Amino acid sequence: MFRKILNLRNLTLTIVTTVYIVISKQIFDNIFLTSNIIVDEEFHLPLGEAYCWRDFNKWDPKVTTFPGLYLLSTLIFSSFKLCSTYWLRLTSFIAASVNIILFYMVLKLFNKEVAWKNVISAVNLSLLPPLYFFSHIYYTDVSSIMMTILMVICAKKECHYLASIFGFLAIAMRQTNVIWIGMLFGDHLLKELVLLISKNSSSSKVAKISWEDVQHTIKTTLIQPTAVLKRMHLKLIFNCSAYMSVICSFLIFVYLNGSIVVGDKTAHKATIHIPQIFYFATFTLVFGWVHFISFVVPFFKYFSTFVFVSIVSCLLIIYWNTLVHPYMLADNRHYIFYVWNRFYGRYYFFVMLWCWYMFLPLMVFWPKFGIKVTLHSH
Repeated sequence: MFRKILNLRNLTLTIVTTVYIVISKQIFDNIFLTSNIIVDEEFHLPLGEAYCWRDFNKWDPKVTTFPGLYLLSTLIFSSFKLCSTYWLRLTSFIAASVNIILFYMVLKLFNKEVAWKNVISAVNLSLLPPLYFFSHIYYTDVSSIMMTILMVICAKKECHYLASIFGFLAIAMRQTNVIWIGMLFGDHLLKELVLLISKNSSSSKVAKISWEDVQHTIKTTLIQPTAVLKRMHLKLIFNCSAYMSVICSFLIFVYLNGSIVVGDKTAHKATIHIPQIFYFATFTLVFGWVHFISFVVPFFKYFSTFVFVSIVSCLLIIYWNTLVHPYMLADNRHYIFYVWNRFYGRYYFFVMLWCWYMFLPLMVFWPKFGIKVTLHSH
C-alpha cells in the first residue's frame, strides 16, 4: 500500500512538472520571439556568450555579481556550441524546471504526511510571478534559488560538507546568499551545542529545543569555552569548518574588494534601510494573504497595545529612513520605477499602508505567541 502511495505521489509530481515544462516552453518561445533584450540582459548576455565560447577574460564593470550564471551556462551548452541568446536564456528555464522538484523536496522535509499538498505548493512557488518572470530571461535569480535550495536540502539531510559546496556555488550566483549559509551554519551549530551541553541530556535531534536550553547553552559556551570545545566531536568540527571556510572566504573578498558587489560599486552601497521589511510585508500580503486572513481580528484584539506602539514606530522609521535609490527615479526599465513614481512617491496614502502591511505576516504566528504568553502569565 505504501509503495502504491509513493508511486502515485511520484507520478503526480512527474505529470505536474511535465505540464509546467510544456506550457512554459511555449511562453518561453513567445518571449524570445518578441523580446531581444530585457532590462539588465544587455550586461549578462554578452558575458554569458563569451564564457560559453570559453573566453573567460571578458568582463563588464557594470555587472555586480560573480560569474556563476555564466559558468553554469558554459557547463550546460559550451560542449554543444549552443551559445546564442535563446540557449543562454534556456539556462534559467532549465533551472526553473529543476526548482519544482527541489521545492517539493524541501516541502517534504517539513510536511511528510501531506504529499499531494507538497506537489501543489511546489508548483505554486514556481509560479510566483516575480520568479516565473525571471524563468524566461537570462538573469541570476532562478539559478541562485536552485543552488540555495540544494544547500538547504543537503543541510537538512545532515550532508553539511556538500551543503557548504552548494553554498559556495550559491554565492557565485549572487553574493547575498551568504546570509543563508550563515543561517544554516548557526542552526546546525546551535542544535549540536544544545545536544552536547543541555541540562536535558536525554534530548534527541528530533526533539524541540526550548528557549531555556538555548540560554543555558549560550551561557555555558561563554563561561566555559574550553570545556565545550573538548566535548565537540570531530564530525561537528569538520562540518563547522566547511561552513566557516566559505563564510571567511567571502569576508576576505569583501575586505579586499571594498564592497559586497563586484562592479558598479558607487550605485550599490550597503546601508541601513528598515522600510525594506515593509516592502517585503506588502509582497507577503499580496501573495500569501490566504495563510493569515483568518487571524486578522484576533491578532489586533490580542496585541492592541503592541500594534499601536509599532505603528508609531513605523511612521517614524518611514519618515527618517525611507531611501530612494537614483535608479528608482531614473531607470524606466524596471517595474519599480513606475510603482514608485506613480504611487509610493506621489501619494502619502501608500506610505501609510506600509505600517499596516508589516503586521499581517505576523498573524500567522500569533496563536503560538498567545500560548507562550498564557503559560507565563500563570
